[in-house]
Amino acid sequence: MHIPAFASDRYLRIVRASGWYDLFVTWPFALPWTFAWLYAQLNLLAQTLALPGTLHPLDATHMLLANLLGSVVVVWSVARIVAPTLLLGRLDGVARFLFAAWLIYAVAHGVNAIVLGFAAFELVFGVLQWWRVAGTGAALCPPGPARISARARAAA
Repeated sequence: MHIPAFASDRYLRIVRASGWYDLFVTWPFALPWTFAWLYAQLNLLAQTLALPGTLHPLDATHMLLANLLGSVVVVWSVARIVAPTLLLGRLDGVARFLFAAWLIYAVAHGVNAIVLGFAAFELVFGVLQWWRVAGTGAALCPPGPARISARARAAA
């Protein structure tokens, strides 16, 4: 069965788009006051939709972990927006599958189902960033500097 491949430029646009999505969704996590506001809004939405599960009241530990996550993801997002590459896309795809797994695990253990909306985006971007890219052959990531140097010496 032939699986079509993305053109390289299209793939890099997907990597950049995933960075913009992460930046938009995650920047409120990076600051205590914006995360507190976002958490309250998510709680209201979950109550309005009568979704199963719990969103526990925030405490200092929740805030710390959310702010750490938000800070790292904001920086990671900017890296993919400014300089998208096949390697960054593949690594982001791995991270997205991990995030989706932990979100689904959390819901299975009582966290409010509102986080499944985030899991859906994680899975979609994860699959797109692990899709075949034309011209990359079977390689998952571009060769490292040592392999590039060895190829250059062999060609000379």
